[in-house]
Amino acid sequence: MATAEVSSLPFYDRVAVQWKGEAGLQLHAREFSADYFTEGHIWAASAGNLTAAAKGEGGFLTRLGQMDTPDALVVEVYSFPSGTAQRSGEVLLSVEAEVTPKNCDAAVEAQTLQIRGGGALRTHDLTLEMPGCDAVGDFLVLKNLVEDLTIAAR
Repeated sequence: MATAEVSSLPFYDRVAVQWKGEAGLQLHAREFSADYFTEGHIWAASAGNLTAAAKGEGGFLTRLGQMDTPDALVVEVYSFPSGTAQRSGEVLLSVEAEVTPKNCDAAVEAQTLQIRGGGALRTHDLTLEMPGCDAVGDFLVLKNLVEDLTIAAR
């Protein structure tokens, strides 16, 4: 066990989704109500950057874990600099699950974690029964699993 003081923690809102194995899960943040696959849509394929976060201009996503190992533990963490934000608006958050040959017709277990302004950590465990293998390639959008962020410019 280790302890570290993170003095900047109250300046960031963080949302994480963690799972084990090839669950097909993804965390998506649509900053200031951005449309999917446009600027402001932050996810694994467009993770944002630390420079924008340092300036209070946008968030970033970090994925931790080794997907090439059996039963890997994986987490995606979205961080937004709410304490230094340059704009006001909403960050729309969702967890999505892609139906794949490795998770179809199976139960996927995950946990969400959310912390705002250095406050208490909130967690939520979930078990998702994935559709049958005839649905491979489809996505399930799990809205309201994590709470959207309301950002006030500083």
